[in-house]
Amino acid sequence: MSQYDHLDKDTLIRLLQRRDAQRQLGLVWERPDDAGGAAEPDSARNDDYVALDLDPALGHGEAPWKNLVIEGDNFDALRALRTTHAGAIGCIYIDPPYNTGNRDFVYNDRFVDKTHRFRHSLWLEFMYQRLRLARDLLREDGVIFVSIDDNELFRLGMLMDRVFGEENRIETLIWKKSYGGGAKAKYVVGLHEYVLCYARNKSAIGRIELPPDPKVLRYYKYKDDKLETRGPYRLQPLATNSMDTRTNLRYPIPHAGEDVWPEKQWQWQRERALEALSNDELVFSGSAGNWTVNYKQYLRDESGKERGAKPKSILEGPYNQEGTAQIRDIFGDGKTFTFPKPSSLIAHLLQFVPSNTTVLDFFAGSGTTAHAVAQLNAEDGGDRRFILVSSTEATTDTPDKNLCRDVCAQRVRRVLGGYTNAKGEDVAGLGGGFAYLRARRIAPHRVATRIRHGEIWNALQLLHHGALSPWSGGGFALDGRLGYLADFSAASTARLRAAVGDGDGSGLTLYSWAPERARALAPAATWAAIPDSLQARFGRRHP
Repeated sequence: MSQYDHLDKDTLIRLLQRRDAQRQLGLVWERPDDAGGAAEPDSARNDDYVALDLDPALGHGEAPWKNLVIEGDNFDALRALRTTHAGAIGCIYIDPPYNTGNRDFVYNDRFVDKTHRFRHSLWLEFMYQRLRLARDLLREDGVIFVSIDDNELFRLGMLMDRVFGEENRIETLIWKKSYGGGAKAKYVVGLHEYVLCYARNKSAIGRIELPPDPKVLRYYKYKDDKLETRGPYRLQPLATNSMDTRTNLRYPIPHAGEDVWPEKQWQWQRERALEALSNDELVFSGSAGNWTVNYKQYLRDESGKERGAKPKSILEGPYNQEGTAQIRDIFGDGKTFTFPKPSSLIAHLLQFVPSNTTVLDFFAGSGTTAHAVAQLNAEDGGDRRFILVSSTEATTDTPDKNLCRDVCAQRVRRVLGGYTNAKGEDVAGLGGGFAYLRARRIAPHRVATRIRHGEIWNALQLLHHGALSPWSGGGFALDGRLGYLADFSAASTARLRAAVGDGDGSGLTLYSWAPERARALAPAATWAAIPDSLQARFGRRHP
C-alpha cells in the first residue's frame, strides 16, 4: 500500500505543485527517455547480448593471454566485461572526449560540434551510461581516474558525484600539461587539465602512498640495530613551531638528569614520546640546558613496509610534449595520434593502487595505459594487467578507419615486443602479450543460434580465471578445472572422459548445452547450461 493511497486528487495536485516549486540541487540534462525528442537517442543503448570474438592474428605473445585489447563500442565492451569482471577491476583510467566541439566527440557515428543545441546533454548521457557500468566493474577498494579539461569539468564533477557518490570523491588533481605555448590564447594561457579521482568505496581503500622518492632516500643515512627490520633512518625534529598550541603537547622529556622542554610544543603526545625514548628512538644533541631532540624516522614502518610519499594534488608535468614524442618514437610520425597523454602521467596515477591490479581503460586511444602498465611492471616487478577498449572511430565519412587495430594495438605490440624508433635505434620490448577481441552484438532471442563456441569459451575463461586461450575447434575444451562440452559427438565425449580419468569429475566446473544429459559423464562436477548461464550473468539493460 502506498503512503499516498488515502489522498484525494486535489490534495495530490497540491503536493505535486509544492514539490515542483521547490528548488533542487543536482545535475539535470535532456535525456532520450524524457526529453520528447530534444536529445537524440543513444543507439549504443540496447538489450543485445555482447559476445567477445577472439582474433589470434592481431594479438601478441603466446597464450594464455592475461591482457586484453577489445575493439568495439565501449558501451558494448563494458556490458560484456560486466559478465566476466564485475567487482574485479582495481583501477580504471579514462581520457574521454572533452567535448570541445572541434571534432573530438563522435556520437552515433557523427561528430558533435559547437553548434549542436544539446551537445552537453548528449555528452552527459553518453558518459552516464558508461560510468554506471564502470562502477559495477570496480572492486570495493577500486579507484577511477578521469582526465578532463574546462569544457566539461563542472558537469563531469556533478555526474561523478551522482554515479559514485560525493562521499567517495578522493581528489581533483590539477595537472600542468604544458610548459609553453598559448600564442593563440585570447584571455589566459591554459597550461593545465584535471584528473578526477573517485573510489568505489573510499572507506575500503586505506592510506594512499607513492613509492619513496629517490631524492628523499639519500637522507636515510643512519643505521642502528633495527637495520634488518626497519632499515636506515633519518633524523626529524620532535619539536614544532606550530601556532596551534595544545597543552597536552607541552611536557618535559627526561635526559641526562634534566627535564628537556620544547620551546613551544612537541609533535607527539607524552605517551608516544616516552615510548620512543625507551626504545632508543630519540636522539639528543647540544649540551646541558640547551638540548635539541630529534626522532629516528625509519625507512620502513613496524610492518616492514617502506615509508612512501603522500600524493600531491598538483602535478608539475609530465608534459603533453612527452606523449607526442612517444608517438613519434614508436610510429615515426607524431601525427599518427594527436594529443596523447604521456605514459608517465598514467604510471604516476597507477602507483595510487596495489601493484597486482587489473587496470581498465575504455577510452584507450593510442594505448598509453598499456604502455604505462608494462613500464611500471618492468620497473618494480609488479603484476598489473591491462584491459583496453577502443572503438574503430569510423564514421560515415571515414568508414574504413580502425583506430583500435592500426594504432592502439599496434603501439602496444611494439612496446611489448620491441621496435625500431624514429632514429633507427632498436628499442627492447617490455615483455608480455595480449589477446585481441571484437565486441559483437547478438539479439537476445538469437543467442542460442548465433553465438559461436569460441565466444562461449572466451566468456567462460574470463569469468573463471581471467586468462584466454583460443578455442581448439573441437567439441570439448579443458583449461585447468574449467571445461566446455560443445556437442555430444563420440570424439567430444571421449575427450571429456579422458579429462575426468578414473574419477567422477569432482572439482571440475563444466558447461554444456544440455547439462542434464552430460551429467552422467562427470556426475560430481559442477554443471551449468549454455547459453542460460551466460545470459543470466549478462542481465538486461542497465537500469
